[in-house]
Amino acid sequence: KARASRAVRGPSFGEGVPRRAGGRGSQGMAAKSDRGGKKDNQDDVPKDLESSFLINKEWQYPVEQRSGWLPLGAQELVDAHPWTRRAVEKNPRFPGYVPAEALFCWTEADFASYINSGGFVKPKLQCQYYISPENPQTIVDILEPVLSDMNWICSVDSNVGREEELTQTTDYMGMPVARMKKQEDGTLEVLKPSEKVAPIFIWEAGRRMVSHAPTLKYRGLVNRIDGITMFTKVGMLELIRERCIERDIPINFPPPWYPLTFVLPDDLEQWKRHAETNPHKKWIYKPNGEAMGRGIILVGKISDVDSKDRPFRTRCRNVEVFDPKEAPLTERDFSNYGVIQEYMVNPMLLENRKFAIRVYMLVARVKPFLAFHYNFGYIKRCGEFYDENKFQREDLFRHITNQEFQKKQDDFTTSSAAELMSIESLDKYLMEHYGIPAFRLNFWQQVKAICTEVCLGVKESCSEDGKVGMFEIFGLDVIVDADQRVYMLEANRDPSWVVDTQVKKAIIPEMIREMLELVFWAHSPEGKGKEAMLQSPMRGFEVLIDDAFDFQAVDLD
Repeated sequence: KARASRAVRGPSFGEGVPRRAGGRGSQGMAAKSDRGGKKDNQDDVPKDLESSFLINKEWQYPVEQRSGWLPLGAQELVDAHPWTRRAVEKNPRFPGYVPAEALFCWTEADFASYINSGGFVKPKLQCQYYISPENPQTIVDILEPVLSDMNWICSVDSNVGREEELTQTTDYMGMPVARMKKQEDGTLEVLKPSEKVAPIFIWEAGRRMVSHAPTLKYRGLVNRIDGITMFTKVGMLELIRERCIERDIPINFPPPWYPLTFVLPDDLEQWKRHAETNPHKKWIYKPNGEAMGRGIILVGKISDVDSKDRPFRTRCRNVEVFDPKEAPLTERDFSNYGVIQEYMVNPMLLENRKFAIRVYMLVARVKPFLAFHYNFGYIKRCGEFYDENKFQREDLFRHITNQEFQKKQDDFTTSSAAELMSIESLDKYLMEHYGIPAFRLNFWQQVKAICTEVCLGVKESCSEDGKVGMFEIFGLDVIVDADQRVYMLEANRDPSWVVDTQVKKAIIPEMIREMLELVFWAHSPEGKGKEAMLQSPMRGFEVLIDDAFDFQAVDLD
């Protein structure tokens, strides 16, 4: 490993290292023994503890105390850190190097004490990880064993920071000390060296609970990518519109795999003209930033949205937080911002019930861009039989597949909505009941193409706004029509990690563990210059795009 500087390769500790008993004293005893005619047969054994310390490199930390993962280039970053450089300048004969973990878990005083003592004083070397308290316990139970195996400990402290400023005042040993600063009003303020540290790994939930900058500063890992907005309804619509234009061969909106969609209120008049020309179409309204079926409205005609006596703007209500106890079929208001989407009236049915399929897409690295999709998913279905002619508010349970919404049925636990199904089981069911061969093969081919389109749509924003260390996994909801065509409905930034069925237990824990392996690999020296298709530790995941090797799994044109 690279040392802090070439000047540090001295033969002894340097300043500030305590001399141990057995130094000059033991040499004097050895001289007396020689005068007495006694010869020491162990000439190769160091004559003092200092020499033994250096020869055995006891300034190093034992392997069992080191981190199981470190970001690519971490040693170079810690060697160039101002705290390292100042301490080495004061102690140029420092014999070793600062461990890379110090970037995340040491204070300025820790750097100084380790270097000034020549590695004799060893501050605690253990990185922290942060899991947002908004996460369900199931995701904590999945992440904790993997992260603990890295020799990391969990932190609940959201007051994080990572500074590189040098403390202006030090003692004679070079240790940073507090100083007094006079304020404008004449009072004195005590300025202490910062003791903030940064987690090496952050896993957020719905909201950002901790600052990501200190972690990303030294290429730690955060499960959020800046610049991506496709997890909102309007964000997904804008991404797909732009993607239709920016393709190598541009196509008209909407693409074959996405329903016709308009933004409300921005596209209200445009939607009304289209709906008037196509009165047979049905529509579904979705608030922009909501999930779990909240705020969804079934729309059968224009007057359900806008009319002279009840303009659209009078039907809107800004709801920041939905009441979880609100009755599922109560009358709903439009939100101030959302989309209205053409409703698929000919979906493929499972036991005469509408269903959607949850699949997963992983952006494992933003620079260079690396994305995967997961080859397993599950089917979630409605509890009531599908009937396109029953399209009123009281019919929501036969049209909305979201499981959190379906759970609000009085008889949910005994309904088919509670029975999730794997894609493999669906493939078998369709073959046995409808004679549809190789549904799964056809399905995944379309999903790969859709995920590739989405990845290409976010790649530019990842390059512009993303930082090394960012990654994110998305839950995509797709639906299949009676002709086996797959349509993208929405992307979820915080997909449900609740493992409440056998199907989810068979999919989610293993997927998360493999995802972590891929993310660690992609951001470590082991993954540098390696092609993901050939050398990444993927099992259930499959590479979609690997920009480092100009690889794209699907030729979209």
